[in-house]
Amino acid sequence: MKHAPGLWHIILALSLIVTYTLAGGWPMPVWDERLVPPARGRQRRNPRRNRERWARRLARRQRRQPPVSRAARRRQRERILRQILNASLVPEATEQERQRSIEAILSWGAKREKKEEPSPTAETADEADPLADLRQARGWIDHMDERELWAMLVRIRWPHGPVCPHCGERDPQYLTLIDPDYRGGLGRWCCRVCAEAGDPGEGGTFTPLSGTILDGMRIDIRTLWLVVELFAAGKASVETAKEARVNRHTTDRLFRLLRAVIYQTRSLEPIVLTPDDIAEFDEVYITAGLKGHAGGLQLEREPRKRGLKQRGRGTWDSDRLPVFGLLCRGGQARLFVLRNVQTETIRPIVHQMVERGARVYTDNYCIYHFLSRDGYQHKTVNHGAGEYALDLDGDGKCEVHCNTMECAWSWLRQMIRTYRGVSKVYLPLYVAQFEFLFNRRHKNRWNRTLDVLQAAFQVEATSAADLLACVESAQFAEVCPVAG
Repeated sequence: MKHAPGLWHIILALSLIVTYTLAGGWPMPVWDERLVPPARGRQRRNPRRNRERWARRLARRQRRQPPVSRAARRRQRERILRQILNASLVPEATEQERQRSIEAILSWGAKREKKEEPSPTAETADEADPLADLRQARGWIDHMDERELWAMLVRIRWPHGPVCPHCGERDPQYLTLIDPDYRGGLGRWCCRVCAEAGDPGEGGTFTPLSGTILDGMRIDIRTLWLVVELFAAGKASVETAKEARVNRHTTDRLFRLLRAVIYQTRSLEPIVLTPDDIAEFDEVYITAGLKGHAGGLQLEREPRKRGLKQRGRGTWDSDRLPVFGLLCRGGQARLFVLRNVQTETIRPIVHQMVERGARVYTDNYCIYHFLSRDGYQHKTVNHGAGEYALDLDGDGKCEVHCNTMECAWSWLRQMIRTYRGVSKVYLPLYVAQFEFLFNRRHKNRWNRTLDVLQAAFQVEATSAADLLACVESAQFAEVCPVAG
């Protein structure tokens, strides 16, 4: 019997291995998954170890090459260039020509080095930006004299001349400007009446900011104007802090004070006074819950999930607050944050803001059915049936609608969306700010800024002190009560 070459050798080798293993020499291979080493998992991010590794690398690099400042390298390069140029220039040249040649070569080298350095921006222009110094500024405010900015603020504070905030004295013969250079142009006055009577004040002295929400303000006048201007434009405090180059908490506190002042000084006068005027009523629901300890209220429930999707009418308890709005066509609007939307809640508001006999247009919600019984010319449109405007007199113009109020709601939602979530305790402040800006929508930014400063200076000294205490303790639930 013939076999393939080498087969006997293989059989012999296998028999030897089996015999030696049974005799206790070699271990018999056993397959078990528990003996397999675990697979190497993904290395997790460790910020502390990364920082330590980066610090070791930096120390190792600095040991190999000690850090040298850019100015030191430039001075060393200029010294070497001067030595080389002094040796290479023509000996017959005068000292003035030699110095001129050296300066020309050094300036050319500096320009070339500056051109070769990568620009901080993505621009690759051959020439430098001619407006670089202007782009470093924050706007028109940085290009005005500080005294002019203080003078404008003082004029807004005292449009009819200085007034003592302690005793109310207006007579110029009792008010003396003792330090016109105080804080770079703000000025400091002395009231003889307060000084002789021993009334509050540092010897009867005061400034235009005494007794206002800006009393004790530490930011400069340029930053103040810029922050107020951005507030009047509806910007968020984070964006304002970045543009004004101040801390975010500074703009947060100032924004909260301005909103509270606007809330306190808002107008409660009627918006519809004659039967010829047209009023529109509508309501909107804003999702706003309790965040942290806003208003000093304890969070006695589990935090709600993000993206609250609730259908139907909302209330204060459901974190979907109703906002009731009244608007006079071609006039102003009045907005009120309510705990609920019921006839008993809105009836006193309607009676205060709209005169009896006026034309009132609403949707078909049942809470408005009392208007006809109370003497108003009430007309409705049925949004549920796809009806949004009606033409009653047949002139081709649909005069019965509440689309103007609906447009205001779209602007309100856009403004609230800017702040990425609002606590329902502070929602009346934001609604008051929107009402203030909406009623001045036909004015430019400069006039809205002046109106904000005027409102800030309208609060009396005692009210400003109480308001400052409320802001610092976050007790806004007392400052901004909610109807209903």
